[in-house]
Amino acid sequence: MASIIERQALWDQFLKRWPIANLEMLTLQEYCQAGNTDVFIFWMESKTSILGSMWGGSAFKFGVYSRKDQSEKVEGSGKSYNEQYAWYTKYGDNAEKAFEIVRSHIVAIAKAAQNGDLEQIEKIDIGTAFKWKIAFLYQNQNRPSILPIYKSEYLRIITESTEKRMSIMNRQIMQEINDRNVLEYGDELWSTLEPKLKTELSPSEAKAYLDQSESFGSIKAPTKYIAGYQHKLEQRHQLALTLDNQKTTIYFNPGNWIQSIESQLQEVIYYTAEKSRSSNIAANAPQLAVGNPMIKAVVPNMSALIAVIEAYEKIDSSDTKLTNKSNSLPTDSEIRTMPPLNQILFGPPGTGKTYATIDEALRILDKNFLTTNQNNRDALKKRFDELEAGGHIRFVTFHQSFSYEDFVEGLRAENDPDGNLRYEVKEGVFKEICDSAAAKVTKQAETHIELTGRKIWKMSLGNTQGEDAYIYEDCIENGYALLGWGGLTDFSNCKNREDVYQEFLKSGHKVNKDDYAVRAVSTFLLKLKVGDLIVVSDGNTKFRAIGEITSQYRSISREAQEDLYGQCRNVKWLRVYKPSLPSNQLMHNQFSQMTLYQLHNSSIDLKALAALLNVATPPNYRLISDIYQVNELIGNYKVAKITEDLIELTKPNGSTLPIGMSLLKALAEYVRNGKISIEDIRNKAVFDKVPDSSLEKFLVNGYNNILPYLVSKLVSNKILDPNLNAGHLENNRKVLIIDEINRGNISRIFGELITLIEPSKREGADEALKITLPYSKKPFMVPGNVFIIGTMNTADRSLSGLDIALRRRFIFKEMPPQPELLKNTFVEGVNVGDILEVMNERIEVLFDREHCLGHAYFMPLRKENTLPKLSLIFRSQILPLLQEYFFEDWERIAWILNDQNKSSNQAFVQNSNNNLSGLFGNTAEMLQNLDKRWHINEAAFNNIESYKGILGVAN
Repeated sequence: MASIIERQALWDQFLKRWPIANLEMLTLQEYCQAGNTDVFIFWMESKTSILGSMWGGSAFKFGVYSRKDQSEKVEGSGKSYNEQYAWYTKYGDNAEKAFEIVRSHIVAIAKAAQNGDLEQIEKIDIGTAFKWKIAFLYQNQNRPSILPIYKSEYLRIITESTEKRMSIMNRQIMQEINDRNVLEYGDELWSTLEPKLKTELSPSEAKAYLDQSESFGSIKAPTKYIAGYQHKLEQRHQLALTLDNQKTTIYFNPGNWIQSIESQLQEVIYYTAEKSRSSNIAANAPQLAVGNPMIKAVVPNMSALIAVIEAYEKIDSSDTKLTNKSNSLPTDSEIRTMPPLNQILFGPPGTGKTYATIDEALRILDKNFLTTNQNNRDALKKRFDELEAGGHIRFVTFHQSFSYEDFVEGLRAENDPDGNLRYEVKEGVFKEICDSAAAKVTKQAETHIELTGRKIWKMSLGNTQGEDAYIYEDCIENGYALLGWGGLTDFSNCKNREDVYQEFLKSGHKVNKDDYAVRAVSTFLLKLKVGDLIVVSDGNTKFRAIGEITSQYRSISREAQEDLYGQCRNVKWLRVYKPSLPSNQLMHNQFSQMTLYQLHNSSIDLKALAALLNVATPPNYRLISDIYQVNELIGNYKVAKITEDLIELTKPNGSTLPIGMSLLKALAEYVRNGKISIEDIRNKAVFDKVPDSSLEKFLVNGYNNILPYLVSKLVSNKILDPNLNAGHLENNRKVLIIDEINRGNISRIFGELITLIEPSKREGADEALKITLPYSKKPFMVPGNVFIIGTMNTADRSLSGLDIALRRRFIFKEMPPQPELLKNTFVEGVNVGDILEVMNERIEVLFDREHCLGHAYFMPLRKENTLPKLSLIFRSQILPLLQEYFFEDWERIAWILNDQNKSSNQAFVQNSNNNLSGLFGNTAEMLQNLDKRWHINEAAFNNIESYKGILGVAN
């Protein structure tokens, strides 16, 4: 905190810049101008923030303000807009007239403050915090009467009263100032206030705060369970406070407003319009009733409550993100367009949490594709797999032994090329995806190139951990690539590898003909061609630049640098990345340690390379449906069906022959690489040429009459995936999916990063934090474009038992059972959705809702609605889960299945007390209630009456 002297100097500076004598001549442009930091309201809110904060709430607190966002706004709720300004309509019908009223208010406040007339200040109609900060700054400093605390809720906490008038509270508190400086006194008051703001908030305390709110008023008298409030100007914006919960739980209208303060809330859950909720909400806050989306959140303390109400005040009925043409609340789809940075999908087993992560990831990365293919699950899964393969999505499962070293970074034992053991810092999955998201293109050139026919090479330019690390920067800066093998020897006259070897010997190098030095120089000199591309590696798992060879070989002097990197090719650097990108965004595998080698099609992803360079996909890439045609005749065979995975042919006898695309692609690759020819396929000679092939020999040789034609079509036409859209993802976003997030030790896994994942602490945010990682000693921040999606099984651990640090940094989306998805699924007349619904109702009564059964267990019945399938589900999944839930309390399990109301042969579990007399003789009757023996009735699983009996309708 700034010292008293520093703050006093700033106070004097403010009064010099804005003397009271000049306020009556203040112009609208001097008062507010977007982007100008030397206007009155910027001084008030930002430059003098150390003299007491008035941040938060709507900019309408200034009466009139200059708009940064100049999009069209719909007037209403007492607010007016033009292209440049927004103002309260009550002040005038245009910005200039409104400002005249606002200016007169400011002058009146300043004069009243100098005279100590706090009651007059109270009467003036302008934003409360703004008004009292003006009063503070212009008061008589020799006889101060106003505190540097401008929010009435803070003063109420200090005075422990329900007083609303700031004038009364200021006078009461200032009686104790004695001879202290008013800034010093404010510090003392704040030090006593701050702990109170952080203590746990009760619903009654929250209600008392809302009852005193200047922005929200009661909708009606509260009930025992709910108190409803609505914005006094934006009356369609409501909130509902639960009064019967131990935690302070509030329901809100959804919107972007929550993103700025979500880290201060806990257990944030989005409700879609159709999701069920307490009927008490509808009675007290009708805009939050079923039929409207809403947000539920736990507000942990008074500080969070003040922040959330201030953020919620900013909701504007003219905001196009929250208003459609019918002036209604946001739709479900609009809620879903605002993906949170950190979210957890939670619910009982089998509710589709992991299944839903695919939609959530695509909503973040490729929303248009998700919208277009919403009902095509195969297409969505395929697109998800492509993004995962391209490094845009990472998937990890937490477990008890998962650690910080796996997640962030740690030491790993590795063997160097000489076989010596060494320990290197290896990045974990979270660090990798953060680096990928943070990577920026620091240098680029226009690329009007085709990838077809170009050779691509991997090349190392110095060792990032070695003495020659500077070589890379030298190459990037000067537009060339340097090779250290061969030193300063000039190989310009060499025509072949033998010449290179002889030149080595002439120069005094002791090498063998097969040494890698000879091979590397030969490749650099003879095989690299103008127009070839090089990918510069950074270790084995990253790359940091892509360039195009633009000149023939030349030897250069390195006298000034005093090194031996004398072999040179000029390079046009197309892309340079910092930090380096993970290799999986370009490669199908890791790089090897060799300095220079060719990257073949099997190792490099050309589509990913095209996306990185923003060039068109190679023209010989085509859709499968363009290469082959349905009904096309191939000899006596006809093409019946074409998918991305197979071609289905109709044989002359009418039967079908499916041929996998993987087989055709493998054979085509053999042909392209010169390992076999089309004639070899026709002559059954494939396995003579490629004896180690893993292809099915019987299939390749058995269909030598049709495979040559199918493969020849692929040789000249590589397959283009129609769903691929790499390079056009939203803002280079990355998604990390953490399955079973609650099963890991959160403190041990996240470590200090648990703070950095908060939206407000991310890179680029106002309160961004940077740490030094413990192993690599490198600075690290979490980028703002890394999204975390967790899944959590509530049967393993409830939300209340979850790590508090995790809970308050994530938004929670409930994934409840959906029996309605099975309402049209019947097995021999029994409605499967009804079975699931009634069993879950019984589980809620006997256990809790967190241990219900998910609908996913029964979804296979939508395709195969047979009794054997239903029997398999109950016997292998449902009954074992109930055993786990109830710790083999068979009586309760029987109640869930309604076995107590069925005949014995229809019960799934049966009591085994029929032979007590044989075991215990005369004491058998006394032991009837102690007999805990039960057994499973296997016959019941194949009896449809047993399932009807769950519903209470068995014969």
